[in-house]
Amino acid sequence: MLRTLLVALLALTLAACSRGPDQATLEAEVQQRLQQAFGTGVLSLSELDRRGSASDANAPQGEKRLVIYFDSTLKVERDQDFGSWDSPGVASLISALGAGPRGLSGIRNEGNRKGDLLNAHGSLIYRQTDGGWEAVVPQGFKAPPAPETVEPGVGQTREQLLAAMSTALNLAPGGTGAKERDIISDELNRSLNNIQGRLSRLQKGFPLAGGPPAGQYARLAQAMTSLLRPKGLQLTPLTTEGGLDNLRMLRRGDVVLALSQSDMAQMAVNGTGPFAESGPYSGLRALASLYPEMVHVLARADGPVTDMASLRGKRVNLGQPGSASRDTAIAVLAAHGIKPEDLAEAASVDLQQALTAIRDGQLDATLQVIGAPADSIRAASEAMQLRLVPLDEQAIDQLQANRPGTFATRVAAATYPNQTTPVPTLAVSALLLCDATLSASEAKLLTGLLFATDNDWLAAGSIQGEQLSKANARRALAIPLHEGALQALENP
Repeated sequence: MLRTLLVALLALTLAACSRGPDQATLEAEVQQRLQQAFGTGVLSLSELDRRGSASDANAPQGEKRLVIYFDSTLKVERDQDFGSWDSPGVASLISALGAGPRGLSGIRNEGNRKGDLLNAHGSLIYRQTDGGWEAVVPQGFKAPPAPETVEPGVGQTREQLLAAMSTALNLAPGGTGAKERDIISDELNRSLNNIQGRLSRLQKGFPLAGGPPAGQYARLAQAMTSLLRPKGLQLTPLTTEGGLDNLRMLRRGDVVLALSQSDMAQMAVNGTGPFAESGPYSGLRALASLYPEMVHVLARADGPVTDMASLRGKRVNLGQPGSASRDTAIAVLAAHGIKPEDLAEAASVDLQQALTAIRDGQLDATLQVIGAPADSIRAASEAMQLRLVPLDEQAIDQLQANRPGTFATRVAAATYPNQTTPVPTLAVSALLLCDATLSASEAKLLTGLLFATDNDWLAAGSIQGEQLSKANARRALAIPLHEGALQALENP
């Protein structure tokens, strides 16, 4: 009986492996996508082993789709820096192959050389047609949930602890409304961050203001923690609302380190924009620029939004209230002559909620400042074709001139599925920030370890971390660099 079952399972496995396109078709598709992303003569496919297939659970109604999994070996045909900010790099490679950050190995900090071999575990989605199988998109990557960045207790999640504290203090008696409970949760959350931050400092650690649990800042903060801990540096990443919240926490002394956008940091130093009421933060210092965060304007490819002007009168998401991304998004609209009141609806949800609403016809577009490729955008491309709307060149020039900490860039071709050409846009730098009170020796140590060439950011789960390099460490800085960081960056 057992033997019969094993034979049947083997037969099913072999049948699954034989479904879909043949080996030659798969190899040709992968090579074509590499060429589309990097041009000719950069990468070649040395070997491809098919690893099975599965039905695509997200296939549109009436379509039969298969996800084809494969392992591949790629040869670098000429010197290439996959961490570059200005040319196709790791983002385009991962998107073209339908891989996750941990599915790619062989990328070298400071650039790969001709003859290097890269290994990638990838996946492509094929649609069955009358003529056979047609490649649709690489499979989107859904990042695993970020682990709790604060450990309140064994068996307790952060939310459970906040609820328990609220009950113990009788802050949310029966009948309390949703707004009251939100206020209580926000204040308790802030207090918990303060406690964790102070405890970390007491234990000679560095509390780090990261971001929302599913965001890129949180994932980068977690990767930093895992890479630097074995080297003797203890970081404690904290869950926060994002870049604006992080700057305020740093100023209050709740944390020692913070992640935020370069344009927001410049406003904080000068006491302008969201920081006008609190005044200049003269003690703010940068340790380094980490990676570019690009303005993404996203709409359905078959929808009414084709350029920035067509956003007027449409339902557009600007991002969550109080976020650094939202402030930049409003400035981008203003540079194109559009005010929030010119929109039919100015929504205030996160990126994942906005993409779902676009898919369901409830929104026409969304603006988001985020590192590329964004996991949620890649995943959403499986369910619908998205258009990455270019910013007008005149508006980009205006923003660069009037908003320090920003710079013109392009979203490289193949960064996202079905994106065949570079898309002009505006970018800011994600900065690692501290206060001037951080000692020069601490700043030098931290910065030096951050840019160590043996840091494997992809293995730690961060695509954005792979873009760190000393060559870009001072890019888009509009605030003072800490003297200790300067020493680390100038040393070989």
